[in-house]
Amino acid sequence: MEMLFNELSTNPLSSDKYTANDKINLFAQTFGIAREKGFRNIRSHVSAHEIELSQGYSLFDWFNKNDVSRDYKDFLFGVIVQPYIKDEDEEIESKYIKADYHFEDLASGMNKTKCIGLAAAYLYDTLSISLSSSPVWDKILLPISISIEKDDETLAEYVFVEYVFNASKQSSFDTTHVANFVQKIGTVSLINTPIIPQNKKIHLAGDHHGKAELQELCNQLKNNPYVEEMRSTNFGGKNFIRKTYPDGVIEIVLVKTARQYALWVQTTGRNLRETNEIAEILKDKYC
Repeated sequence: MEMLFNELSTNPLSSDKYTANDKINLFAQTFGIAREKGFRNIRSHVSAHEIELSQGYSLFDWFNKNDVSRDYKDFLFGVIVQPYIKDEDEEIESKYIKADYHFEDLASGMNKTKCIGLAAAYLYDTLSISLSSSPVWDKILLPISISIEKDDETLAEYVFVEYVFNASKQSSFDTTHVANFVQKIGTVSLINTPIIPQNKKIHLAGDHHGKAELQELCNQLKNNPYVEEMRSTNFGGKNFIRKTYPDGVIEIVLVKTARQYALWVQTTGRNLRETNEIAEILKDKYC
């Protein structure tokens, strides 16, 4: 599982570097609990080096300070990754493009503002993580307004409010709402296929240089308990996992080959969450 960084929570900036250090230490502690719950990374719209903590003092500067806890620096190094929407998640990207997402909290002086991280957390149905910069970012439920494009026939704009579960402190995970939400999204029960490896279907079309490499990968994949069938498909892609589908299909690309040959793989995934989990397993083992 992955969290989404709420980039709006960098504001208000800390008054000085010492307060900023305390804030990022708390952030690291918060992710420490998240990691125990099964979260691997924090996806972000901005790079870790661009996250501003106080005036003229960024997370990049924090990583390079000698008097900052080495344990915290080692723990957070490499955790924040980009992009906020993975390249292969075309359906998520399409939903993001077709709507406008904003956050507003007038009580705290927060005017209507585009919220990229919170929008991505909503679309991925996962938890956002915020810097504890203001009481508003310590809330466990953050409302976002979603405006869908005008309908071609009625010219009506559809606007509604959804809530994103949020964590900014270790204690966030002790609340009933967040605890129940994390349990729900963390419950992935994968099933094994009853098909034995030698009976799994493999169909590789054409006669080209990449066929041998695809066959080699298929010979490995057929031993995986979640893989049921494999066949070649349209080549092209920059990532080993090109796309995943709710029906258990995963598109895999041999990114190291000249033409980036691709493979269509049917797995036992019964929904997108299970399919994504299987995709991660295959990526870790065969990429």
